[in-house]
Amino acid sequence: MKKLPRVLIVFTAALLILAILPEKAGAQKNIFNRGTPGELEKAKQLSLDILRDQAANRAVGNINDFQIMLVEVDDVRMAHTRVRQTVNGVPVWEGEAIVHLKENGELFTITDDLKENVAVNTQANLTPGDAIVAAEGYYAPGAQFLTEKPEADIWIYRAEDRDHLAYRVRLERLDGSEYTSAPVMFIDAHTGEKIFEYDNLQTGTGSSLYSGIVLIQTSSDGFTPPTFYMEDTVRRMGTFNMNSTGNDDFPWGGGTQSRFTYPSDIWNTTSQQAGVDAHYGAAKTFDYYREVFGRNGLNGNFGPGSATAAANSSVSLVVSRVHYGSSGAFNNAFWSGNQVSYGDGDGRRYGPFPSVDICGHELTHGVIQYTAGLNYSKESGALNESWADVFGAMVELYTRGGPPTLETWQIGEQVKSPGFAGDAMRYFYRPSIDHYSQRLYQGSCSPTYNTNDNCGVHSNSGIANYAYYLVAAGGTHTRSGITVVGIGVQKAQRIWYKALTSFMNSGTNFAGARTATLNAAAAIYGPDEVYTIAKSWCAVGVGDCPDLLVNGSLEGTIVPWIGSGPGFFYTSRGNNPSRGGTGYVYLGVNDRAAGQVYQTVSIPTTALGRLTFSLNVTSSERSFDDARDHMWFEVRDTSGHALTHYLPYTNRDNMIVPWIYQQRIFNLSYFRGKTVRIQFRVSNNNTSPTVFRIDNVSLQ
Repeated sequence: MKKLPRVLIVFTAALLILAILPEKAGAQKNIFNRGTPGELEKAKQLSLDILRDQAANRAVGNINDFQIMLVEVDDVRMAHTRVRQTVNGVPVWEGEAIVHLKENGELFTITDDLKENVAVNTQANLTPGDAIVAAEGYYAPGAQFLTEKPEADIWIYRAEDRDHLAYRVRLERLDGSEYTSAPVMFIDAHTGEKIFEYDNLQTGTGSSLYSGIVLIQTSSDGFTPPTFYMEDTVRRMGTFNMNSTGNDDFPWGGGTQSRFTYPSDIWNTTSQQAGVDAHYGAAKTFDYYREVFGRNGLNGNFGPGSATAAANSSVSLVVSRVHYGSSGAFNNAFWSGNQVSYGDGDGRRYGPFPSVDICGHELTHGVIQYTAGLNYSKESGALNESWADVFGAMVELYTRGGPPTLETWQIGEQVKSPGFAGDAMRYFYRPSIDHYSQRLYQGSCSPTYNTNDNCGVHSNSGIANYAYYLVAAGGTHTRSGITVVGIGVQKAQRIWYKALTSFMNSGTNFAGARTATLNAAAAIYGPDEVYTIAKSWCAVGVGDCPDLLVNGSLEGTIVPWIGSGPGFFYTSRGNNPSRGGTGYVYLGVNDRAAGQVYQTVSIPTTALGRLTFSLNVTSSERSFDDARDHMWFEVRDTSGHALTHYLPYTNRDNMIVPWIYQQRIFNLSYFRGKTVRIQFRVSNNNTSPTVFRIDNVSLQ
């Protein structure tokens, strides 16, 4: 990994400034290298000290009572300490922070979702059992249909009205019926009322069958003749058959789980084909995360294992289940804690679900569960779905090899509408919801059982999907019209993974995802990649577009522009109209006047190199006179030597209608990757003067 210069990133409402800073004299030497226990303890203590300093000015509670969730040192030798806020020992829902330290122990940034001024009585009136009874009463189909015993734990939940002491009650109905779900209800621990609810069943929407003849890792019992199992004890993943049958206890049941067994290690029966796809997809997902990111399994430690052990050992397996659903036509796939289940589809709208990209998608829900833990509702739920889509697509690209194709940017194209080419469940490059202004449930949203898709987690995920597509592949957003130069999938996937694992929390929203990806790009790459990330999120309506020029609007001050000469003037409160606001530069004004104004800027290789400015020309010269007064737009090097200048504007460009500004556009793509001066220069002769007014200068 190359050593990067220190990068200062300053975000304001309208601009992104990148500046390379020199190293401090006498800076600490590196203290984070391999993530040893001593290094992790040092990172923890430094992080807590930083939080204590900040807490002195914030009402976030006692830092000493916070729960340490994870401390790790990553591949670029940064340390990340995740903490959860507590009040009187009760954890605060989505009250989390991550302290990010550079390799020398200095603060890089803080991902801060701590809740201020928590006000609630932390003594419960109800027991966990009372809360479970209340939740079962709110469960519309009836508690008799639940397939697992409910669980309850206590939290402080900040609702729209106030803070509540609440039990989180987790219900589960995994029976393969149309009501299959995993409702999570928050029950007020004082009153028993339901505060909030969402469905935590993390789903797609929706020879091996899809990948031809493939190699899969299996195991056997060692006898002669042997019995083979579709179980990979190296990756600790196993694939099982749900048989598409019900049972007496649950007439809507999803089937009885059984092992795939065969006397031969050639799996080619009709029933086995979906199992081969799921097993192959799980292996490729494991290999992708290990080879690309060095991650061993969904939780980083070959798990999460389930209660199901391998047939020939005590190895606990991450389980994939196929032929799920009593009708044999279950139109879905879902992740539920430590296993993924795939329906067979109805054969018309959907085929069997274990295509490689859907396998990657569903298993990535497991990675999310063990990293950021994005809650599966509202914006964090949409991001959960989007990140699963992104890595589902990247698993498919990794599996197929070669550069991205159109199918890379489609999810479930092999599953959706069998027999119809080009049909897919979701499209990165044309999602149904492609801009933040178009998102569903923009106001308050309280999801209830099996309604509104947890406030649009699948539909709204298209916003972040499109942002990733623009980062990786580039293009022009169909709604905003903003064009982005992509940086390729290799960099894009690394940034998205780093954002998920190091800079995102359970309650991260779209604005937080933008910040997380910007921080990730700065941590492992540099200004070019940061610029592309900011531009892509801007294209989908999240945050402002980065302008390479500072104060191009010229409001309030001329800084950091530098002007000189008797022909240079600036006003922040002009009496004459400007192109928006009251500040502008004006050049010329007097006879025999020369002057200039410039700003030095570094143009990333990923920038468009499109410069625009608004120009007004008024002159005392007659319109039919010769060109006597001139104003040039120029590009110069940092020493002031001219690199190029364009045909001048003159007194003959006098605006027919006073105070009308016209936008001028220049292509500076030739100067990408260079640091240059953007300069305006004037020269008036000794006859009647001309005034050149300049405003709203922008470089993208």
